[in-house]
Amino acid sequence: MILKKLGSIGVDSGQVFITDPCYIKHTEQGNGEWNMEWLETDEGRKVKTLPDPTLENGEPNFYSKVCEANRNGFAEVELGVVTSTTHGDGEYNVMGIFDEEDDIMLGIFIDFDGRLEATFEYEDNSEW
Repeated sequence: MILKKLGSIGVDSGQVFITDPCYIKHTEQGNGEWNMEWLETDEGRKVKTLPDPTLENGEPNFYSKVCEANRNGFAEVELGVVTSTTHGDGEYNVMGIFDEEDDIMLGIFIDFDGRLEATFEYEDNSEW
């Protein structure tokens, strides 16, 4: 496998969301804030996501839905995947994983900690 830096992603919310933009281009973005409130419960402090006051449909906005889904550190939401970063905000490298001929990108790799040495095994499955 060959790893090449494709670029980097900036993080300002301690999380990364990966999707195909065509799936969210018609989503009502609303005010773009996590509309929430803290609740004190018997189990401790919890977050309640609220409807976006700028949206007529009375639903949470897109960003609120992503934040809500990511409470456990990763989730599938809104036809994408959200995950927390290890160290919160910052800039993280996005690496392309290429085959041995360096002409087919097989995947991407994002190291949120900077200590991983990535090695990948490749099985040529010609049935695709």
